[in-house]
Amino acid sequence: MIEYELFYLVGESKDAELSRIRQEVADLVTSVGGFFLAPETEEKRKLAYLVKKEVRGTYIARRFTLPDRDENDALEEKVAETHPLVVINKSLHLSKDVLRFLLVSAKGMPELKAIPREERPRTESKGNRYEKRGAVRPLPQAPAPQQEVKKAVSEADMDAQLKAKLDI
Repeated sequence: MIEYELFYLVGESKDAELSRIRQEVADLVTSVGGFFLAPETEEKRKLAYLVKKEVRGTYIARRFTLPDRDENDALEEKVAETHPLVVINKSLHLSKDVLRFLLVSAKGMPELKAIPREERPRTESKGNRYEKRGAVRPLPQAPAPQQEVKKAVSEADMDAQLKAKLDI
């Protein structure tokens, strides 16, 4: 038996139909010979980006086993039959209820359990964040012109300069 993990996302608009969707996915896996294992995680979260116009969704992760090719006698008789993972993958791609999914081998993966989350209190923002974007910044001031250092002028020099200016 090979163990796999199926992780899928259902949008918030389908919350009323969540039990039906979960049952359809379970029926799909069991119809191809899969057997679900006990732990299952489910978590409602805000999405990082819009997925098919959905902002929030429910993540569901389940582990299941599928028989290996050697264990399944029916596969030996029907060589042309498609692999069960291909059937599951195709059906989930065509499903309108499942937004995204990930199907991986669980070999070497840690135990499936819910991640404890801490709710952080929301802090009030100081002002409108859009104000900061378009805020006018003060222009840098031009450096003040350097003033000439005045030398001490004697009275004789001052008289000479005045005489030169007035004689003109």
